[in-house]
Amino acid sequence: MCGRYVMFSTTETVLAATSRLIGEQVGAVGGGAAGRKVAPSWNIAPTHTVGVLRRFNGVVTLGPAVWGYPAPWDGGRTLFNARGETVFDKSSFRGSAPCLFVMDGWYEWKDPQPYYVSVRDGRGPLLAAGLCRAGAGATGGVLEATMVTTASVAPVDWLHDRMPRVLGGPREALTWLDGSDGDRRAVAAARPPEEVLTSLTTVEADRRVGHVSANGPELIDGAGPLWQPGRPGAAGVGGGGGWGD
Repeated sequence: MCGRYVMFSTTETVLAATSRLIGEQVGAVGGGAAGRKVAPSWNIAPTHTVGVLRRFNGVVTLGPAVWGYPAPWDGGRTLFNARGETVFDKSSFRGSAPCLFVMDGWYEWKDPQPYYVSVRDGRGPLLAAGLCRAGAGATGGVLEATMVTTASVAPVDWLHDRMPRVLGGPREALTWLDGSDGDRRAVAAARPPEEVLTSLTTVEADRRVGHVSANGPELIDGAGPLWQPGRPGAAGVGGGGGWGD
């Protein structure tokens, strides 16, 4: 399981960009009950504090959450993602509320080589469907969040057979946040919108990203684009470990 993504944009940039993507003004909250804060990172891993959007007191709000649910059957395992096809039928995710993960891009591994998937020309960030809930026990008072995944499609299906369920414009994002459970089931089961897929580009990442302690822009600054719309890709190569549940 790779389970790594990138979020280096400043809070001001995120608020402006997500307000545009969602079509309404996005607010922000601080560190919450546990005093956790979201810091820019080029190597976000499960159990890290991340920024998510959710409807809070009627306003779409950016705030901190711990990435991953503790597995109820194994305290040492973290459920950092959930298959969109089955998430609403699994007891592990029952009682969750909808949220949106905000990311500049995500990592995937093909054999030993990591790759960074993002929006070309820096037109991010991306929004991905997620679920959240208040932690219990030792994590009481801390929001936990898990990312929803879907079957991978071109242009990134050569990397792995799963990918984050990236969302399109205001209609899809607000359907996820404000719609019914049936609406969210439909979004989770649908392929990501074409306008998002055609904007994705892939670059080779520094292999140090495999070490959770490695962090910094140098992890994604090394190689040029491996795939862009209109350029030959590596489709059909196969898949490695990644965004399963």
